[in-house]
Formats: sequence, C-alpha cells, structure tokens
Amino acid sequence: MTDALRYLTERDVVSVLDIHRAIDALHAMLVVQGKDQARNLPKALATWGDGSSMHALGSVQTDGGGYAGFKTWVHTKAGGGSLFSLFDAGTGFLRAIIEARALGMLRTAAISGVATRALAPEDATQAALIGTGPQAVTQLAALAAVRKLRRVRVYSPTPEKRRAFVASVAGKYAFDVEESASLEHALAGAQIVTLITRAVEPFVDAAMLADCRHLNAVGAILPAKAEFAQDVFDRADQVVVDDLENARRGSRELRERYGADGTPWQGVSVLSELLASGQARPEGARLTIFKGMGMGLSDLAMARVVYEHARDHGLGVALPAQTRENLLLAQP
Repeated sequence: MTDALRYLTERDVVSVLDIHRAIDALHAMLVVQGKDQARNLPKALATWGDGSSMHALGSVQTDGGGYAGFKTWVHTKAGGGSLFSLFDAGTGFLRAIIEARALGMLRTAAISGVATRALAPEDATQAALIGTGPQAVTQLAALAAVRKLRRVRVYSPTPEKRRAFVASVAGKYAFDVEESASLEHALAGAQIVTLITRAVEPFVDAAMLADCRHLNAVGAILPAKAEFAQDVFDRADQVVVDDLENARRGSRELRERYGADGTPWQGVSVLSELLASGQARPEGARLTIFKGMGMGLSDLAMARVVYEHARDHGLGVALPAQTRENLLLAQP
C-alpha cells in the first residue's frame, strides 16, 4: 500500500518549518551534495513583457534518501505563484504537491544562514540588511539564527517601507534593529551584509563595504540585474556560490567578472563542496562573498522535511493513493 498523495498548503509549510530547522536541513542536504550523492537540474528560465519571468528547478537525492522534485513558479508585476512537486525517487510516484511561496522564502533565507555560519567571522556582531521586501523577514531571522548579533541596520530606498519593516520586527530579537536613512549609514561598521533587493544596476561598491567581512548577495538572480559593483571582487579572498551552473547562466556580477563564454571560472567555490570537506572561512580573509542564485536541492531539502512531518502527523489534504495500475489506466 503506497502512501497517499498529499496536497500541502502554505499554512502546512509554516507550521512545520522554522528558520533553525530549515538551516539544519539545508546544511545536511549540501553535505550530501558535496559527496556527489545529490544533484541539481539547471534552472530553466523565460522572461517576457515588463519584467515577467517563469522558472523551473529540479533536483534529486541519489544516496538512498528517496526523493526527487521540481519547483515551478511565475512572477509578474501583478503577482505570481509557485508549486513544488515531490516524487519518490525509487518508484517515480508523486508523493506531494506543496504550495511553495513560504518554502521558497525559507530556503532562500536558509542558504544565507548556512553560508553565513560557514563563512562569516564567528565574532561578528554588527550586520546590515539591505532590502525590506517580503524575503527580508526570513533573511533577518537567518542572521539571528547563526550569529550572536548586537545590531542590525536596515535600509531600503522607500522610507515608509523600511520603517514599517523595522516596526514589524520590533522586540522579536535580543539585538537592536535600526532603520538607516541612507545606504552608507546602514553599511558603516557592518561586518555582515545581506543584499536582498530587486536592483537592476549595481548600487554597492567596495568603498561602501570597507567594514564588511562577509557579503550575502542573494537578490539579483536574473542576468540583467546586479546588486554590487565589480570592484567588490578585488577585496574578496573567497567567492562562493550555491550552484555554479545557475550562476553561469544568471549572475550578472559573476558573468562580468569571470566570463560568460563558458570558460572555467577560476577562484569560485561551491558551498556544498566546502561543507562536505569541512572547510570554512579562510584564515585572515578580508572579505568572503556568497552569491545565492537558488537551486533545486535547497527546495528539496525543505520539501522533504515538510512532507515527512505531514505524512507522519496527518497534515494536508490526502488524495487517493497513487498506484502504478491507476497511472496506466489514466493514460490516453
């Protein structure tokens, strides 16, 4: 008897996953990937109109973990939507369909958390969060989960939005969360900087990051967009990506630095390989850069935790059990 196919809503996802659980699940998945026991399918991307885009990411765990999956989503100025389809890697049966907005926000924050825990100085206490959109809430939570901070300064160009953001998180953390009236003020003294914006052109340069020791650049994931200037690379002792192929296809910053013609990128490391080998921040490093593009294994790590908890605790809508026979009967 196979398990029922489950439809899991955004509410189901957030009832299971918090940022600590998400970071630990993703860390474990990346170690598996670094041992060549899991892999990504490169992102499929199409754009149209005035900034609309559609995406697909795939992944599979091949170490006996038993799952493969696809996340698909569409973004337009009018809105968007996303779903994750989770399959049994051994039988090919569909196990769950998961509404994936919260899943995506948590995995994007979790990868920043994993990278910060591995690469940022352990004694870093000052941080800056640049961007106050929907993903900024979980990015702040990720920073709080992996470092004992004293202060986080927050900046975005719209005063009303950044004030509302600061008010929304007031009292939730043991450290101070402060609004900055300028980008320069937010970055001054910040040892960890997270960029989570929809910037089209670079707006942060090396001089602004004089105090920065670790940079999470996770907002610009389309080849026409960038958040930081090329001179930031000149200060970096280590550049790390979540997925090399996705970075080759979609990171304007890295394509301009290392080439877009398919030649090998010398000096760019992959986070999963560092974690699997036990490597961390280079001794004496001035600056580490983490460029997160999004990858299927990040979503798969989240989906696995959510599905297994839902299966064991009866969450979600259970649809009729899927069998090979009824799949065959459904064929045209």
